[in-house]
Amino acid sequence: MKNFFQQQAANRRASAMLVCLFCIAVGLIVLLAQWFFGLIFDARIASNLNLILYQGWDVFRAQNPYQWHIPSALITAILIFTTGIYKYRQLRTGGSKIAEQLGATRIQPNTFHPLEKQLLNVVEEMAIAARTTVPRVYLQLHHSQVNAFAAGHNSHNAVITVTRGALEKLTRDELQAVVAHEFSHIVNGDIKLNNRLVAATFAISFIGLAGEWILERAAAAGRGNAKGSGGLELVIALMLICYGYIGTLMADFIKAAICRRREYLADASACQFNRNPAALADALKVAAGLRMPHRNAHFHQYSHLFFNQIRTPWISSFSTHPPIVKRIAKLDPSWQPPSTGFRERPSVANYQAMQLSATREFLTENSTPIINQTITADTSHLSDKLSHLVHDPYACFTLIPLLLISDEFELRSLQLNCLLASHYVDAYTLDCAESELAKLSENERFQLIELASPSITSLGEKQKHDFTELCWQIVKQKNPAPKTNTRQRNQHLITWLYLEIILMQVTKAKRTLAVTTRNSKKLILAWRYFVSLIAAIGHESEHEQQQAFKATCKQFNMKDLEVIEFNLFNIEHAHQFFAVLTRLPLKNRNAFLQAIEFTAKWDNQLTEAEQTMLYSFALLLDLPSPVER
Repeated sequence: MKNFFQQQAANRRASAMLVCLFCIAVGLIVLLAQWFFGLIFDARIASNLNLILYQGWDVFRAQNPYQWHIPSALITAILIFTTGIYKYRQLRTGGSKIAEQLGATRIQPNTFHPLEKQLLNVVEEMAIAARTTVPRVYLQLHHSQVNAFAAGHNSHNAVITVTRGALEKLTRDELQAVVAHEFSHIVNGDIKLNNRLVAATFAISFIGLAGEWILERAAAAGRGNAKGSGGLELVIALMLICYGYIGTLMADFIKAAICRRREYLADASACQFNRNPAALADALKVAAGLRMPHRNAHFHQYSHLFFNQIRTPWISSFSTHPPIVKRIAKLDPSWQPPSTGFRERPSVANYQAMQLSATREFLTENSTPIINQTITADTSHLSDKLSHLVHDPYACFTLIPLLLISDEFELRSLQLNCLLASHYVDAYTLDCAESELAKLSENERFQLIELASPSITSLGEKQKHDFTELCWQIVKQKNPAPKTNTRQRNQHLITWLYLEIILMQVTKAKRTLAVTTRNSKKLILAWRYFVSLIAAIGHESEHEQQQAFKATCKQFNMKDLEVIEFNLFNIEHAHQFFAVLTRLPLKNRNAFLQAIEFTAKWDNQLTEAEQTMLYSFALLLDLPSPVER
């Protein structure tokens, strides 16, 4: 099984192959454009065709110098690359764009529908198992096929979409296995590669789509004009459709070449998350019995995203998924394909009733207990009140900022007054939330913020802005009599980590690359700041702090740096320094996290504060956590 960074390396190789195949496809389309472009723009098309047919291409070229050789190539190439860049920039905004194009609607966190509520609970469980943020959940209400997909640019703006058929036909264990499969695509970074794949295949297929649009326009013009003056448009449309068909074939080939092996890896990763390969195998069997084609025009474009093959291609080499029989056999080696083919399963309620009847008969004849291997999230610490608040978007205006409130009496009074001044907050909800939060440990509070992610992201743009402003107003309140002890510094650190996770959920910001050279003053200062911070948190004496800092500098070849002393922790300064790190590419973010981990483990022991900081940094930097929560 590949780890995270091996999977990232494999994705980079797949991206390189994608670029090569994309360039080949563009080259083929450009060659076709050069071959026929001159005919389209010559007024004597019929005579030119006769000349080519009866006297040959060389005679035609001698009598008609080809003036469109370079322009045709440039126009075609520019059109393809511009379309691909536009599509990729569109997809960077998050997976919700794809889900909405495919006709899915978002499931609200406070839904009361039992199946939708079950799906949200399953997604939360798998997010905890995968150690990632809870994504938004969408439902394709009009599709009865058992299917699902994950989409997005990174784990912070990812979504998981499930069809109605999956909700109705799958048991809870099987649904959990399907969701775990999609989480593996998120954790392994496959969704980012999928975005590149969608952009590339859309670009080389776009010419065919343009031809279809022109053909419809020419047909409409022909119906309105008996003389058929739209003949030139008709020829152009047919030519573009021919080019587009080549692009469509190449797009299918590219998707098949890149995606098929990753489905096996996703199946294996899903078994790590939910530890129930039998459930995933059963889900595939149910999906095989429901091969209902989707009618949405966008489905072919996004076919490689789905859990199960949408439609069976004429040629198996163009299939984006491995044969479902082989996928099941890898999960369950003792399984034999049914001789009569896969059968459609009834709705989950009827199926579970049949299962219950069969189980009773089995227990009557056997005394061996049945063990349920399904993984469930440890959310037992959440009371009914707290569970209701965390899934209510407007209740989060009270619940989440309340986590930022200090326990210093003077500062706490100022922050509570600031919170109550917001028109989104009422005293009753504040009292309920305050009493419930007092029962939670630090780790449980972190988990609460992650579970609140779907509720926060469901707010409108104005509400998100107001929510962010409220959080900043609370943390910017100054204590009239600040204390400089270690306990207060660590509490301010935890508050800052809360704030960063909250802001990440609100903005779902896209990462842009910063300067990555070691001569960058901002990057070096940020590195020095946080390595000094974790050295101060994990080691009591100044001598140990300096030794841990110097050992890290030596290990990572950072010369002539001095440790920063932390008497007071400034949240605004930490936010500014951390913003530099979040804009780094994957390799540099991982190097920074390794430096932080090395400093924390320098004395061969990890304090609770160090573990919290390592886990939070990994979450914020979209990296696998080096420690358990």
